Amino acid sequence: IPTSDDFIQLHGIVLGVAKRGCGKTCSLTNMLRLMKENNALDRLILVSPTYHNNKHYFKDLPLDEDNDILEPTFNVPAKIEKLMDDEAEEYDTYHKKMKKYKKLMKMLKDKNTPIYSIPPELLLEFGIEDFQPPKHKYNGKKPTICVFLDDCQGTDLFKNNSKLSNLAIKHRHLGKLKDGALGATLMLATQSYSSNSMGLNKAIRGNLTHMLVFRSKNSKELDQIADEVSGEVNKDEFLELHTEATKDSPHDFLFVDLHPKKTHPSRFRKNFNQFLIPKKINE
Repeated sequence: IPTSDDFIQLHGIVLGVAKRGCGKTCSLTNMLRLMKENNALDRLILVSPTYHNNKHYFKDLPLDEDNDILEPTFNVPAKIEKLMDDEAEEYDTYHKKMKKYKKLMKMLKDKNTPIYSIPPELLLEFGIEDFQPPKHKYNGKKPTICVFLDDCQGTDLFKNNSKLSNLAIKHRHLGKLKDGALGATLMLATQSYSSNSMGLNKAIRGNLTHMLVFRSKNSKELDQIADEVSGEVNKDEFLELHTEATKDSPHDFLFVDLHPKKTHPSRFRKNFNQFLIPKKINE
């Protein structure tokens, strides 16, 4: 998906982890706005038990309140797959019809093609008189879709036998097309990185592409995050970067990009816009 040089690669799995009140939902919806600015957000599917309390965060985002707000129930992964498959079918149907429409227009414009030789079903499909082209809500563009799981930790969706892990593993393959798939970005806001009861399991953590790590007093959790996502720096350097990113405000965060573009000077940032270079922090 084309995005500006300083923005992230998509599709991905993005996690915002912080205690209550640090601004996870606010920060992640701001990230959604950045995606929208990059023409990389056409549809938002929200899974949340608290939408009506947080409604203001989603202003101006492409969220259909009637169809795309879901409760975090056990079977919601299957519902999301169905929504994605329906979107893919609509996309494929449009392009199939557009191919036939172009064929019809070519035959109508060809002076050597008599009208009676045009298949009647082709004429009937697009109207006898006006021959209107097929319509698609994204004008034929393959839509970019984000599924946001907000404040769902501890619900049935996070139970061990739910299919959330499977959804995360195949997020790039959701919405099967005739050739390929639509894919979706998966976004999660949680209060803990992992827990013994209904937390983020290893399958999801192992597929993360981006993280927002807010200020935390839980040193064990920070150590675990450092072990699993630090990559190009050791644990001590990771913790220094985290301190640097979060020292000014509890609403600031260390942004970790596990799949940075070649144009990015670092995989670490303070919030979304300030790159942090590990060597400079150490100096």
